[in-house]
Amino acid sequence: MSSLPYHGSLRGTTGSAAHPIRRRRPIDNEGLERSGWEMAAPRVSLLRPTDRAWQTCLEGVRSDIYHHPGYHAFEQSLGHGDAYLALLEDGRRGLAWPYLLRPVNPALDGGSGHTDITSVYGYPGPLAWGLGPGDPFLTDAWAELQAIWRQQRAVTAFTRFHPLLDNASLAAGFGSGTDENAAPESVAMLGATISIDCSLSDEEVFATYHRALRQHLRVSRRKGMVTEEDPDWQELNTFSAIYAETMDRNRAADHYLFSSEDFANLRDALPGRVHLLVTRLEGDVVAAGIFTELDGIVEAHLVGSRAEFRRLSPTKVLLDDARRWARDRGDPILHLGGGRGGREDSLFRFKSEFSPRRHPFYTGRWILDEGAYRELVTAHAAASVGPLDDSFFPGYRAPLSSDDVPPE
Repeated sequence: MSSLPYHGSLRGTTGSAAHPIRRRRPIDNEGLERSGWEMAAPRVSLLRPTDRAWQTCLEGVRSDIYHHPGYHAFEQSLGHGDAYLALLEDGRRGLAWPYLLRPVNPALDGGSGHTDITSVYGYPGPLAWGLGPGDPFLTDAWAELQAIWRQQRAVTAFTRFHPLLDNASLAAGFGSGTDENAAPESVAMLGATISIDCSLSDEEVFATYHRALRQHLRVSRRKGMVTEEDPDWQELNTFSAIYAETMDRNRAADHYLFSSEDFANLRDALPGRVHLLVTRLEGDVVAAGIFTELDGIVEAHLVGSRAEFRRLSPTKVLLDDARRWARDRGDPILHLGGGRGGREDSLFRFKSEFSPRRHPFYTGRWILDEGAYRELVTAHAAASVGPLDDSFFPGYRAPLSSDDVPPE
């Protein structure tokens, strides 16, 4: 199994039947070994997207596109961080935690080389097999994982969990990364996401739609609005323009902005898993979206519409037709996601018209180096031109409070 060197300290308790003491050889590309009698801890592999073991360890474990090496390679290519998968296993049980490793702004830490852990855009979080929440293996795995991250000089760790896979329950007992800063809120519910049950018939699901949505769909369909998959991505540039217009209209942050080349790279990174659907009115593309598909879960990954047709609700037609498309492919779930930052805002209310189904959305936030964290937050505040968003984590990356962001 391909891996990177790992020199973090091993952790464990005294020997017992559950944790026998034995000699352990650490995973290390360079053939380095430690000797001595140590507790039987999870075997550790630190994988990169090019390591076939990343894909192999996901086989037989239900996952989503956001856990897979191709998607992490794509995010890495965008400059969002170096992609890793920490694989911890003992032969019977395992935990796989994908993440991105980013450098901290050297202007804040004086070039000390600090980093932090974050997750890809979407809904990743850890995956596990052979165990459930509360399994003692998780305690050992969490200790090893923190050791890996500290070796990588990470000050903090953050992840979004997957609302449909309930993987936040695996980390619910982890607490904070520092003993003196125990924080039961390290895993916290941020809001909810929404999904459509695609196993229902058109009549059944239509009955669950909000009254206003049903009316809007009737009007749009009478006008002749229809959706189709574009298997050859002939409308890629059209979608790119529509998506850019939509993001500009919604004043989206820079990390939501992509080029046509980015979309093509995403498709190529995940062959057969990324689909372009377009909604037309009299031949013109009025809305389009990139939808991902894996293990029965279809994600409305990126969606946009043309402003001049908003009164005809093209995005609503697109999502309703995406539900049919998913059903015809045998996928039972179309996941729409939630509001901005987990809030019940206008985006959340728009999505809620499609379904009464709600899924708790959790994030995980851990401080791994309390001293460095305080120094970085202080330096960031001193360098900022106004009040910062004090709900943002990590605090040394916090943007200006929304009340102080000048209008564009």
